[in-house]
Amino acid sequence: MVLISLALYYAGRSIWSSIERQIFLHSQAVALKAGQKQSQEVNKDLRDGLVNYHSSAGIERLARERLNLAGKDEIIVRIAK
Repeated sequence: MVLISLALYYAGRSIWSSIERQIFLHSQAVALKAGQKQSQEVNKDLRDGLVNYHSSAGIERLARERLNLAGKDEIIVRIAK
């Protein structure tokens, strides 16, 4: 009787830890899917941004906005935000 009780205890404990593990893995899968969706949106935005920089006007805008370069006969004035 003691042996059967121990066997049932360990079987129940094993089943419970398996259920906990499945719950944990499910929550991880949900988090990874959310992260993947967010990454896909960021990639789409970056791809759309690259399309804008294929023209000479886009490259000029990139140089002005990100690299703080000025055109001929221009002066850059920085205003703190």
